[in-house]
Amino acid sequence: MSRLQVGVVRYASLARAIAQALGIEPAPDCRIGQGRITITFRRVGASRWPEARQIDQALRVAAIARTVIAADPRRAVRQRATRAIVVVYEDATLVRGCAVTSRWECVIPAT
Repeated sequence: MSRLQVGVVRYASLARAIAQALGIEPAPDCRIGQGRITITFRRVGASRWPEARQIDQALRVAAIARTVIAADPRRAVRQRATRAIVVVYEDATLVRGCAVTSRWECVIPAT
């Protein structure tokens, strides 16, 4: 019996294309694996936005990511365009001398 191989693969080229389409710097971290696509934005201050803005941006990111992934020349990547997309915002700040990390995560189901 063959083993099922499951792994996580980072795609810097997809992250750059998504960032370019959104007009965001720095580019997010884009990982495909474990049945979903995870796009992590760091140091953009988004974890402190109002919830409505976070959700609107996450839905926009998911729509653009699906478009970018579906247009990728690699067949193995294109096939994953219909997976769930997880949008994560991570920010770090200092509060009274203590390092505080904020993380906000939204799972957009597969279409």
